[in-house]
Amino acid sequence: MGKNTNTLQRIMEEGKKEFLEKGFKDASLRNIVKQAGVTTGAFYGYFPDKKALFEALVLPAVDGLKNMFLGVQQRFDQLPEAEKKDTVMEYSKDEINHFTAYIYDHFDEFKLLISCAEGTAFSDFIHDIVEIEVEYTLRFIESTGNDAMACDRVTPELLHIISSAFFAAVFEVVIHNMSREEADKYIGSLKLFFAAGWQKILNL
Repeated sequence: MGKNTNTLQRIMEEGKKEFLEKGFKDASLRNIVKQAGVTTGAFYGYFPDKKALFEALVLPAVDGLKNMFLGVQQRFDQLPEAEKKDTVMEYSKDEINHFTAYIYDHFDEFKLLISCAEGTAFSDFIHDIVEIEVEYTLRFIESTGNDAMACDRVTPELLHIISSAFFAAVFEVVIHNMSREEADKYIGSLKLFFAAGWQKILNL
């Protein structure tokens, strides 16, 4: 059991290195096997192809981030109307702090997702986060009687564009390999910038 676990660990460690260095499309299964010190047959005992290996490396982080983010949105959605209105901006600031902390707890996995996933089903994973954000922003507007939609300050399309811009900006911390300290300063400025816009269009 221990030997098998060690073999799998070596394959995944060398796979991560290869994907980080070359990206999914150019990564060599032959090189992964060679560097892991295992046979091709041993590799196929764990994964049918390099796509499955890539998925095994990133899927736990993807699912973890989505589930955490969705949970935060659902908990806020269940608050009383008055509390939502009073706390929405602070709640959002706390949410992005937890979001960023999760990224840094799984930095290599998000580096794979952001910079190395071309040619995989994960190349647009940010879109799924944006869809959650848009859905629950619309729920907030509706449940609190906010007039942003009725007065045409907001449309679903605009919400999607703003949310896409925000999360793309958040993941720049990964693209630029920022230290945690650098990221905290950058995210702080980002929150201020976007909060001002949300307060204006939602009339908060």
